[in-house]
Amino acid sequence: MNHEQQSIAFTCPSESKSLSMAEPHLYSTSCGYCGHGYDEQGLLCPTIQQQEYLEVRPPVEGLLFQYNYLLNVFTTPDMAKYLAEAEITEDVYALPIHLQRLLSEVKEEVVLKRSNKEHIEHQHQQQPSMAMIRLERVRNYVWIQSGGDVANLMSALTELMSDEDELENVLGF
Repeated sequence: MNHEQQSIAFTCPSESKSLSMAEPHLYSTSCGYCGHGYDEQGLLCPTIQQQEYLEVRPPVEGLLFQYNYLLNVFTTPDMAKYLAEAEITEDVYALPIHLQRLLSEVKEEVVLKRSNKEHIEHQHQQQPSMAMIRLERVRNYVWIQSGGDVANLMSALTELMSDEDELENVLGF
């Protein structure tokens, strides 16, 4: 990992500003809490422990949440309407294959129901499809795991996506 080209910020507890690797540490004598070092130009550079930590856990500032489409499906009040109108995005391909197929199946069913005029008149009287019921089951599970809090929904969704056995149980396989 090349640390000279990265812009990594460190914050000293005794200071209110964050330190960039490209800036000198102005208060080195008053800061006894930071584990920092200096390169040849007198610029702040991470210690070996910080470098090892950054290699294992890179900064997450620039990383995006990888399940945006599914998050949108689960937070919308009307999943069928959202699935019928929204395009499937690239992040769906990061989902487990069972969930990819389920989303495709539900989207296809919803679009077909909307395209048939005789189904539009009786749309409220029809029972939801098995695929929609399974998707709602996954949605309810994730909402329960997050405690009904949108802030926790992303972590609950990520946790479910990383546990294929639990996902298969929720899907009913």
